[in-house]
Amino acid sequence: MKDNPYISNEMNTKIKKWFFKTCPKSGRIVGINKKNVVLKICFPLFGLAALIWFLIRVVPKPSRIEYPCQRIAAPIAFSFVAFISSTLVGFGTWKRFKLLWHSRRFYMGLSVLAVGILLSGTLYIMSVDNSLMGQVIRKQIDNGTDMGRFVPIDAPNTPMGVAKGIHPGRVAWAHDPKAAAWDGKRGLYSDPDNNSQTRVDDMMEGVIIALTRQNTIDKAWDELFRTFNYKKGKGAVKYKKGEKIAIKINLNDNGGTNIIDATPQSVYSLLHQLVDIMKVPQSCITVYDAQRRGISAVYDYVQPVYPNVNYQNWGGFVPDVIRYSSEITDAGAKSLARAAYEADYMINMALMKRHSEPTDKWRDSAGQTAITATGKNQFGSIGNVSPLHLSIRDWSSFRGMGTYNSIVDLMAHERIGGNTLVYLVDAIYVNPKHNGKAVRFRLPPFNNGWTSSFLASNDQVAIESVVLDFIYSELPLCANADNFLHEAANIGNPPSGIAYIGKEQGSLGVHEHWNNPTHRMYSRNLGTGKGIKLYRVQLNEKRPAIEYFYADENALHYKTSHAEEVRLNGKRLEDAEGIIPLSISKTTDFNLETLVDGKVTASQRVVVRRLENIEICQAKDMERQGSASLNEDGSVEFKDEKGSSEGSVSWKVNIPHKGEYYLVVSYAGGNPVPSYLYINGEKISENIGYLATFGEKRGEFVFPVALAKGTNELRLEHPGRRSNRIYTVNIAKEIK
Repeated sequence: MKDNPYISNEMNTKIKKWFFKTCPKSGRIVGINKKNVVLKICFPLFGLAALIWFLIRVVPKPSRIEYPCQRIAAPIAFSFVAFISSTLVGFGTWKRFKLLWHSRRFYMGLSVLAVGILLSGTLYIMSVDNSLMGQVIRKQIDNGTDMGRFVPIDAPNTPMGVAKGIHPGRVAWAHDPKAAAWDGKRGLYSDPDNNSQTRVDDMMEGVIIALTRQNTIDKAWDELFRTFNYKKGKGAVKYKKGEKIAIKINLNDNGGTNIIDATPQSVYSLLHQLVDIMKVPQSCITVYDAQRRGISAVYDYVQPVYPNVNYQNWGGFVPDVIRYSSEITDAGAKSLARAAYEADYMINMALMKRHSEPTDKWRDSAGQTAITATGKNQFGSIGNVSPLHLSIRDWSSFRGMGTYNSIVDLMAHERIGGNTLVYLVDAIYVNPKHNGKAVRFRLPPFNNGWTSSFLASNDQVAIESVVLDFIYSELPLCANADNFLHEAANIGNPPSGIAYIGKEQGSLGVHEHWNNPTHRMYSRNLGTGKGIKLYRVQLNEKRPAIEYFYADENALHYKTSHAEEVRLNGKRLEDAEGIIPLSISKTTDFNLETLVDGKVTASQRVVVRRLENIEICQAKDMERQGSASLNEDGSVEFKDEKGSSEGSVSWKVNIPHKGEYYLVVSYAGGNPVPSYLYINGEKISENIGYLATFGEKRGEFVFPVALAKGTNELRLEHPGRRSNRIYTVNIAKEIK
């Protein structure tokens, strides 16, 4: 007679609950069931035996911690260690307290007692629920271990999950090798003369249209809005004026150096489509990365044209919004950026980035996971990221394929993945590491050049899968790189067995690997399955384009290609490229156009501000505090050799009239860490940003401020032990 599996599973569950305290979501053992009287009596014996067994088996070979026997022994051992430690700390504290008390050192005795109670209580809590202790121990054991190498366990073109989107499973890809023109040496990758704005515009337009059934960009966006609102239960309605849009970009390295972050030209292109074409009010849009303060490259390039957009996450976090299906209990990790929380629509604009370079001697600085695309991009929407790191180390010997991954919870969350209108990947340049510089790709069509691409999809699992395949075709990845995609594609019944909070969705999208890195064909490309389709947007490299158009203090610089006619503010220019001296006395809007057969084929707008200084303050005359140091050239620099530090400079200005002004910071250097700005004691911004400069060249950061009539006190506060050199901070009025 065969055993009844239902009865067997039910009995196993009862035995498990009799012995252990389990996670209500995942069912994993996290501690001892201290309510069991028998276990209370026998706990020291069980605990000591478990500890000895754990040390004998796991210390010589840490990967054994995933063995079934060790999954049972480890919680008992950890509980025993925490319990004994709690007892010893409590006893030692009481003994020390009595000694101090009898010596009439009352305050010292009370201090020792308070600290001892806190420490002993914490250890006791760990003995009851040791998930926190387990995480700390596992992190330490991960140090120095091999991250392994990724090899997919699923064969090519074997899709899993359910495809999403107007065209299910479609990932649109546009590539134009001339969009990224940087030589890798001159200036910053983000500089306006290193990228063609109109070529980026064409790629962005191409991938958005390709996601829909439309043939113009305005109709394409309209269909995206209507489809999204219909699925949200609002009906197939268009965008309504006043609805808020949050654009989550990746600024992991504060966006001021040649470590790759969001490309300013990509952000400009998206804002152009939303503001100029779809007529979304600028004030309804927030561009942010709530985990980073620096947005200087994007801000400097975009803000003069779109001054009323909200740049960065000013507004903080909303607590207790996110719930995790397992492991994560930190309050900060449950908070969500206010920009995301209040948005009616989220646009997830990620990078194509390998997060970790695989190493056989891992340290925390090496990175946590394989790739950073649209999934991990949303770590920048969370109040505290560190508690999530352990859950995304799928390469760890303690995790592997078929284990919980917190990225899946973010993908499924109603205010994050569930509120995303479209997923975009800015692949103008590819970052080989979480803090690395751009690398070229060898294979066609890149041909040892920049990736110079853009991707878009309405299926997050699909676009993550494509990004992973692109990176894996050129760079090695750490082990189990696609574990989170297996979990997300099958969230209703994942390989891990975790009861994900979003399990009722069944699947978050479709995952598969392409047939090979040469042909890049997925099952829908081959007609063999209902998985991914990589849709290549066709672009003519020889189409009329503006290769660059920007202004410095004295001139406009432009270069066009393949145009029959070039016009500036409606007036014909004789040359395809040139420098036009500026002789303007007020802020002026310039529009450059290329034409063929009298029709505009490309256009780009540049706004040149003219400012009149109201107050000039030399940095050397400011009051300095903390790490603020005066250099021989009269500049102020924040620097301290003893770890992290804080410093500030403050000064007063006399303003003739209440109103809107500009703060103009003149700076230089290669450490563009942003500062906080306070006006009359109130924090105005955390994003007073800078760019890296080269040689003797100085940069200028312009920021709008509201000032009262009379004396105003300003302060730049700088956390950290390095900065650019600040020369002057002026208060100026725009001449309109």
